[in-house]
Amino acid sequence: MRVSAISLAEINLENLSRYRADLSGLLDTLSPDLAVLPAYSALALGLGTGAFMPGPDFGATFYIYSADNEGWNDIFLDLHADLAREKGLYLAAGTTVERKGNSYYHTAYCFDPAGELCCRQRQTHLSQIEREYDFSRGEVLDIFELEGPGGKPYRAGLIVGNDARHPEVGRILALRGADLVLHSGALEAGPNCWAQAAGMWSQVQQNQFFAVEAQLCGRMEGLPFEAASAVLAPCEITPGKSGYLARGYPQTPAVTAGLDEEARQEIKNNYPVLELLNRGAFSDLVNFYNDPEEDRETERMYGFKRY
Repeated sequence: MRVSAISLAEINLENLSRYRADLSGLLDTLSPDLAVLPAYSALALGLGTGAFMPGPDFGATFYIYSADNEGWNDIFLDLHADLAREKGLYLAAGTTVERKGNSYYHTAYCFDPAGELCCRQRQTHLSQIEREYDFSRGEVLDIFELEGPGGKPYRAGLIVGNDARHPEVGRILALRGADLVLHSGALEAGPNCWAQAAGMWSQVQQNQFFAVEAQLCGRMEGLPFEAASAVLAPCEITPGKSGYLARGYPQTPAVTAGLDEEARQEIKNNYPVLELLNRGAFSDLVNFYNDPEEDRETERMYGFKRY
């Protein structure tokens, strides 16, 4: 499977038609089976096109956007569903703010090659800004199936924003059988952005799945976002045992790599990390983040008992 992580650098955000044309052209150049956009993608496009007025700072802007964006969400998601269908690929469209009743969630979406929604994932661990503005956290970690080249299935999960910094998220997805995780991220520029290795890079090495990590490149209301997008794999099957199949710089528009599932399975067989765990120690967490239907599959696959 050929995968790409896209930072939105060099993508026009000031006009919907030009945004679509730029993103479409980039996808044609990269030719991936799956592409991932960064966090805050809907907000960045909404501000760029003038659909929303900014606040005095990023936090206030994020809050204002959250309060009245339902119509914009429809436009944003329909655009990316149509792109996924047009290009015949899986497209993780980044994130927006989802409102349900009086609750607000930072949520990622992925569309399949038919343009149908195949996964919606709410962030389960709140960032400082999200806590300040009383966001709610998701309580389910979903697994969905991708069809790779030749019909080969991959079990996949979405990791949203700040969840990359919480190792239990990747561990739970791994225990539920994830072969691949898709991370939509956005880290502030400066020294903190290089701490990202404590996020997805670390989760990949701990859990032996592949990861496609798209990090936002751009500035919103005085706050610059810059970190390196990457395609990650267990160290043993990457060049120089670095853990990276492909890695950009903060300003790199996109990175692309092929996933060698046979090589990953060989590593899992030689170094069976998950089989060395005290699985019972994770049973409460796994069951908490599962939905009822998936609980039964988890029990069948891993022997966890419900509490």
